[in-house]
Formats: sequence, C-alpha cells, structure tokens
Amino acid sequence: MAINVSEVGPLLSYYWRIFTNIDIMAGQPFGFWTLLSFFTILSGFALLFLTFLIYRADPKNPKNRFIGMMLFTESIRCIAVSIFYAYPYTLEQIQALYFIRIIFYTTGIMLFFLYLSAPFFYIESRFSKWVVKSYNYRAQLFIPLLSFSILLIASMSYGGFHEALGETLWIYCEGAGDGVGGTASGESLTYIPQCDESLSAQYPLMWSTTLIGPLATIIFFVPLIAAIITTVMITLSTKKIFESGSTSQKNEIWAIRLGFIGKTIFQCLSFFALVIFLSLLPMESGPELSWFNDSSFSYENIPTWGILIGIVTPFISVNLVLAALFEGFVFSYAVMKHEVLGIDERLRKTFTTALFAGLGAVLFLLATELMENAAGVGWLGGVLIGIPFIILRKPIFAAFSKISISVMPEAHTDTEEAYLEAFSIAMDDGIVTVDERKMLNLQAKTLGLDEERVNHLESFFLSQLEEE
Repeated sequence: MAINVSEVGPLLSYYWRIFTNIDIMAGQPFGFWTLLSFFTILSGFALLFLTFLIYRADPKNPKNRFIGMMLFTESIRCIAVSIFYAYPYTLEQIQALYFIRIIFYTTGIMLFFLYLSAPFFYIESRFSKWVVKSYNYRAQLFIPLLSFSILLIASMSYGGFHEALGETLWIYCEGAGDGVGGTASGESLTYIPQCDESLSAQYPLMWSTTLIGPLATIIFFVPLIAAIITTVMITLSTKKIFESGSTSQKNEIWAIRLGFIGKTIFQCLSFFALVIFLSLLPMESGPELSWFNDSSFSYENIPTWGILIGIVTPFISVNLVLAALFEGFVFSYAVMKHEVLGIDERLRKTFTTALFAGLGAVLFLLATELMENAAGVGWLGGVLIGIPFIILRKPIFAAFSKISISVMPEAHTDTEEAYLEAFSIAMDDGIVTVDERKMLNLQAKTLGLDEERVNHLESFFLSQLEEE
C-alpha cells in the first residue's frame, strides 16, 4: 500500500499534532523523537560550519585537514543518526533512504581510524610524520574507502546490511484500528499494526524507527574504544611538551585531550544506557518489539520496555550529538585560536548560546511531560518553566559563560599579543593620553585589528589588572 505525505495532511498541522501530544510515560514519544531529530540535524550543520572555519583558516596545514575531516565525519553522523524521525516518510522513501544507515555506520568506523591518528600529530617519529603527511591528500580517500570495505565485508558475513545493521520499521495509522506496516528490506511484518484509540489525537500518523542489528551494536561503540585509547596515548606521549613546550603548545594539547575526555564521558553514558535498556527487554530487539504490536504491547497496561524505548533510544542519539558538539567546539578552539582573530571569543559565545538553548529545550520538554502526566495540560508546564527561564536568562547566561571560559580560555594570536604589549606600555601610568591613543590606533590599523576586537582586547587587559 503506497501512502504519501498528503495523507497525513499539511506538514505544519502534522507536526503540531505530534508535538502537542507528547507523553512518553503513556507510550506517545513520537513528537519528542521528532524534536530531538531536528536538534541533531541542526547540530550536524553546526559542525559543518566549524569544518568550514577550520579549512578556511589554513587549508594546506595537515592538522587543519585532519581536524576538519574528523568534524565533517561527525557532522554527517549527527545528521544521519535520527533523520528517520524528522519527517513522515512513505514506505518507498524509507526503503530508498536505507543507504543513510550504511553511511552512519561507515562514519563510525572512520572515526575509529581518525581518533587513533590524533596522537601522531604530537609524537616525533618517522611513522608519525608519515601519518601527518598523509592528511594532505591520501587519508581523505583511503579512510572512507577502508571503512566502507570493512563494513561491507562484515555485513556480508551476517547475511547483508539489513541483517547486520538492523531493519528500518515503518508504520502508518490513518485512524484507530488496523494500520499498515512494512520494513526497509521489503519483508512483511508478522503482525497487523494496531493503532490504539489513545493515539487518536495524532492520527493520521506515520512512524519509522531504526532497529539495531548485531554488527551495528559493535560499530556503535567502536569510536568510544578509540577515544579512550587516544586520550591515554595523548596524555602519555605529550609529557615532554608539558615540561618544556610553549604555552601555545600546552593549551592546544590540553584542548585536544579535553575534547576526547568529553567525548568518552558522553559515549560512556550512551553505553550504560544501552546495556540497561537491552537487559530489560523481554525479547530481542526487532520488528515485533513495537508500540503497534498488540501481542507484545498494551496501552492499557504499558510495559516498562515501552517507556524505556521512548526515553533511552533518543537519549543515546542525543549523547552522541552532544559528544560531537563538545568535541567540535574544543577542537576548533585548539586549532584556530592562534590563526584566526577572535576565534576563541566567537566560539565561546556560540558554545554558551548552545548550552543555554539546550538547557531551555530540556527543561521545556521535562516540564511539559510532568504537567501532562500530573494535570493533563502539558503546555502549562512549558509556560511555567519558560517564563522564569526568560526572566533569569542573564544570570544563567553568565554562569554558562564561565563554563565556556574554563573550557576554552582566552588565547591570542601573535598580532593580538603585539597590540596588548603596546597597550600595556600605554597603561603604565594608569591612563591613555591622546597621543598614546593615536599611537594605539595606528598600531591597530597596522596589525589589521578592527575597533570591536581592539575594545575586546583592552577590556580583557583591564579585567586581568583588576583580578591582580
């Protein structure tokens, strides 16, 4: 049966239905998943932007090419991880888009090799030099081809992509009663989807989800293993740099190591969530394990696994995205802080804004869910949390700014350091005379610093004096 988008009505109306009827505890997380998919896709595009900044800063530098390739891979992974929840696809579209899952797991293997490459940029050896040099051109082709080849061979040993990586399940409910279902592989469901009366406010509804196959479970955590190994290797191999290296080198290594530590923490949370989730399932994860299979799921007596699917599955995806975002901002700071004027300040502002928006979104969803369960008026929870959040935005933003500064401390280019030195001389007597200001303006013009950046640098210098 071919179903198209027109049969769920106008998109805005469709999204409004599923967003205003989110109730995870009642087995109605469909709108919640869609909201989170929008977040992951936007995060992917944010990482693409960081990739562009890194390449533009120094396109011939192997380190910039390496970090850029890593963030580009992370961005594709973020876009692919929950794209199936973002739109009411038809079954034919789901089947045509299965290649996105192949891309997703290919990027997982790619990140394994990319992460393990990081320590070689800080190790002096003939092999390290060869690895670094390869990122001028060879690695950009070799790593994707090698990763896809590994995925292909491993998948064939399981009987093909659908068996190895897992099915993509599709359900359509026009109204309460019998629905229509299918899979990406074309295999028929072993049951007739039952569209429960409790979901009537969301009908007509299209729902698709990705199931995790045996190979997918392994590949999903391959980057975590590589991140742990890389963190240890960078820590051990850079001791000499921390003993005798420059401040710039120390800050860069600190940021790179912090990025991998953050990555490891977020992915560990996903790992433990998945272990707990799988241990509580009554059967193997497959098409039969569905909200629309009345032989395994009852809306009158909602099983624990039904609630877990609603919470844990998006939690795993969001942690993956948060790990990539944290890594992206910190790595961008590490690579570009001495190459692009004011990049540390701009990254901090963006990072702070992302933290603020993320917290607001989480609190809004939690408040809506709690109020929906308590009083049946979820929108009221959004209002009750939204108003105080807006009123208190300044102190919240200030707190997040402090976090951003600790993660990405102030750093300056050689050009900016030259201006700060001149300003320091001018401030020896505590004031800047007219002649000194003329000299500083000329210095700024010569160094290519605009007025906004000059004001920031002078404010930073004065704040350091106050702290002393």
